[in-house]
Amino acid sequence: MPDLRASLAVLALAAALPLAPTSPAVADTAPVMVAAVLPGLPGYPDHHVTGLNDLGQVVGSAQDHDLPVHAVLWSPRGGATDLGPGLAVELNQRGQVLGFETRTATAPYRNKPWIWFAGGRTVVSPPNAAWASAPAMNENGAVPVTYSTSLFRQQHNRAGVWEDGRHTELSLSGPDLWVYGINDAGVVVGSYAAFATQDFAAVRCVDGACTRLGGGPGYGTYIPEGITESGVVLGNRGTVALRWEGDVATVLSENGRVAHGEQAFNERGDAVGWTADEDGTRRAVLWPADGKPVDLGVPAPSEAVAINERGDIVGYTTATDLSTPRGFLWRAGRVTYLDPPTGRYSLPIAINNHGVVIGHTSGTDSTTKATRWSPVAASPVR
Repeated sequence: MPDLRASLAVLALAAALPLAPTSPAVADTAPVMVAAVLPGLPGYPDHHVTGLNDLGQVVGSAQDHDLPVHAVLWSPRGGATDLGPGLAVELNQRGQVLGFETRTATAPYRNKPWIWFAGGRTVVSPPNAAWASAPAMNENGAVPVTYSTSLFRQQHNRAGVWEDGRHTELSLSGPDLWVYGINDAGVVVGSYAAFATQDFAAVRCVDGACTRLGGGPGYGTYIPEGITESGVVLGNRGTVALRWEGDVATVLSENGRVAHGEQAFNERGDAVGWTADEDGTRRAVLWPADGKPVDLGVPAPSEAVAINERGDIVGYTTATDLSTPRGFLWRAGRVTYLDPPTGRYSLPIAINNHGVVIGHTSGTDSTTKATRWSPVAASPVR
């Protein structure tokens, strides 16, 4: 399952969803997690992570105000490889890394997605694309792309899929298009928006042909966070969390959101995110595929950000200090806090199927550190 992507802004609605109480603890015991700061690139004070795979490889970026951003790949043993200019978005189980490089931030625009593999980088956008965006990649290395053919606009009006050097155009056009996810069968999910006419839709594309999914409540654009191998789509419209099975939309929460990125759900269709109380306080939540929503019981405000195939969930709480998140791992009703090895805060980003967690922590000098939490004795995936 692909990993984490960049987050988008949300809109506010009014109602709150009542939650079922936290499920009781079972035989699983709370794991003991050991934190380690990943080594950084020389000369870069801040390092951010965006994803990991089941091999233990981690991707992210090295950042500094005075230097160009560089993508980074960390090996399972922790060694850092400089992948060159740009941001790493995610990686698959083959070790292919998806990233992008913004070559100009003002017109004429140039933004090029790329795949790094075995020491080489390949541009994955169409040859006529000026500004392109590629947020996801499947296990075959197929990448959905939205792009503009104009050097003077950043709006995406074209979409396609790149795989092994071939670009297949999607039957989708409009003033504003986005693609968000792709499964291993090559099915793409995205969003269509025509702000002038207030026409918004989530879309599914199979073999290049795109159809609209059923509408749901809320306001503004739809943001499908991704699609499972069985075709279930999870996403949001403003602060309405949604699930699509077939073309039918089901409301998960009228005042909440599925977390951003395909780590927000697993192949069973379980999803995580947050719901808000009547006073607007956010609470970390699990939406099981076949049951009522579960409040994870973590002190609020809190949010869940990722879930793996065994149902382990990571997220964070800001109950002690709104500016200082504290990471947590939830397993079968038990909570383990993921404290930083140094500094003040911890912010998990993703978890793999072996229970390894990656995220950000602060250093003693207030720099951002790429951090990995590993279970002392990892259990096999169920």
